[in-house]
Amino acid sequence: MRTQLLGLTTAALAVSSLALGLSAPAQAVGGIDGGNISTSGDVPTSVDVAAFGAGDALATWTKPVVGGTKVYAAIATDGVWGSPQAVTAAPVTDAHDAHAVANANGDLAVVWNQTIGGEQKVRGSRYLANGTWDGSTLLSASTDISTVDSIDAGMDAAGRVHVAFDTEHSGADRIQTSVWAKGGTPVVDNFGYHTFDPSLDVNAAGDVLLSYYDNESGEDTIMVTRRNASLGWLGPKPIVWLGDTQNETEAELADDGSGAVMFGGVEAAKTRAIVVRVSPNGTLGNIELVSPTGVGTSYRDLAVSPNGTMQATWTAFEGGNTYVIRAAVAKPGQGFGTAALAEPKTITSQPHVSLVSDGADQVVVHNDADQLTVRHHTNPVLPWDQYDAGATNGAFAADMDRDGNVVAVGVVENGFSSYVEGDFLDIAGPAASITSPGPVVAAPAFGVAWKVTDSLSGVKSTDVMVRTAAWNSGFGPQQVIADNTTTTSQPFAGTFGSTHCFQAQGTDKAGNLGFRSPERCTTVPLDDTALVGTKWKRTTKAGAFNNTATVTKKKGRKLTLTGIQARHLDLILTKATKGGKVKVYWNGTAVKTINLKGTGQVTVPVLDLGSVQTGTLKIKVVSKNGRKVTIDGIVAAK
Repeated sequence: MRTQLLGLTTAALAVSSLALGLSAPAQAVGGIDGGNISTSGDVPTSVDVAAFGAGDALATWTKPVVGGTKVYAAIATDGVWGSPQAVTAAPVTDAHDAHAVANANGDLAVVWNQTIGGEQKVRGSRYLANGTWDGSTLLSASTDISTVDSIDAGMDAAGRVHVAFDTEHSGADRIQTSVWAKGGTPVVDNFGYHTFDPSLDVNAAGDVLLSYYDNESGEDTIMVTRRNASLGWLGPKPIVWLGDTQNETEAELADDGSGAVMFGGVEAAKTRAIVVRVSPNGTLGNIELVSPTGVGTSYRDLAVSPNGTMQATWTAFEGGNTYVIRAAVAKPGQGFGTAALAEPKTITSQPHVSLVSDGADQVVVHNDADQLTVRHHTNPVLPWDQYDAGATNGAFAADMDRDGNVVAVGVVENGFSSYVEGDFLDIAGPAASITSPGPVVAAPAFGVAWKVTDSLSGVKSTDVMVRTAAWNSGFGPQQVIADNTTTTSQPFAGTFGSTHCFQAQGTDKAGNLGFRSPERCTTVPLDDTALVGTKWKRTTKAGAFNNTATVTKKKGRKLTLTGIQARHLDLILTKATKGGKVKVYWNGTAVKTINLKGTGQVTVPVLDLGSVQTGTLKIKVVSKNGRKVTIDGIVAAK
């Protein structure tokens, strides 16, 4: 999983560092400019970022200092960056290629390459609950490594850090992987000799997908393998492609363990963007030629969202005069659609980061003309749009949280006034929920409350909707009861015997509309007076439901209610010291016997049908004469 890229050279960009201007970017809808998140100093040599919540992110970078280099990190909460901290307290030798890893539980770590005793080693540090970093832990083998390259890293929900990297010793390349559990000692695995250029991704469950090159036979072969928390690495499988390939792959993994690998395969002297899907058991799918025939691609990237939505992106030179970036999406279980023009014109062939959400929100981040550029497509009927983030002429990185919000960081190279720029793009709308009432209310008039939150732009307004069904009918159309409100509650007038199901939906200050909340349903009980029977006594009684009750002391007395449409039935009853017993029937079948001896009002579950069904409820007194039976109401919930 690569979310970081080296910057283009000034010559390649054909602009000078003076073109930066170093001014704040013009704000676009949804953009949040974090500015300089590192403080100024010498030119950072690497940068990376990992999103771990809505507006929450970990950025890391390496930078020369007096006496060597240091690894730094900064943490953003709700889109606001905290002060940078030194991960390595003292200067170290040639720290570079830093990687940020994090999970939704707030576990954070940094991995980097560092020279020790003339040899390069992979080291890592964890963020502690007291707000400090825990030092430096060796994640690679302690001997027989001269150089380290191509580090890739991720973290699972248990806080295990997974790392893959290319080692070289005595002229031979060999991939190593490392698993570093919280509070544990890193476990290092060695792959075969002549393996190189790994790409790794990790999901929350601890599944790991790894792609790499193997040259043991004298020919470069792309290999794919995977592991999980309980099993070791499965046997690697080759991707069969008859032509040449570029020495790069991209492995990406979904929550369910399915994944994909992207690579560049040469066909008729043109490099095509190719994707191979990988099942949770490691089975490789067919070759999918994502880019069109006859069009050469240069930089390629792949993103897989938590639910398995994929976005493949690539740069191409089209029309004989224009560099573009194209993007194709495949929803879970579907093939890739037609490639859209994600970026219609760049000044040269652009390395970029591809990002996609569960809802197919598409993002491409690249560095164009010394500007960190975030191209985004969140509405299928509208064209791609652009957010110009901060000035960036060096390395950059980007990531997307599970809601679809984007964080991007980039290096501004400007001598000893260099720094790391940080930006967010608020794509996801607010999260909404109905917080009250509960499943049953005590009266037709009750309050409805909701909670709507947005960590980045903040909540602008909320809509609240309801659909209603009477006890003997289905639901009617949904109605809006609060339109663009800024409140969090309001009274509602229901009706006896009805079920009311509420939803909320928020809009944030960037104009993003959130998903509707799950429905929360409540039922107003039907009064006992709706029950039909003879020789029962109807009374007015303070404290009873609706201040009425239906009472008898005679064995064999019956109450019925026909035409009920309900999924779940309760009876509201009042117990007595000399209380009697009733047997409850549904469509002629006895389903419950209830003893009313005791004190106080009770709600007794009678029947759970699983789905809405139509029927007749009958209540029959089965106790001897003189025993009191009091019926207060019925809950007929949908």
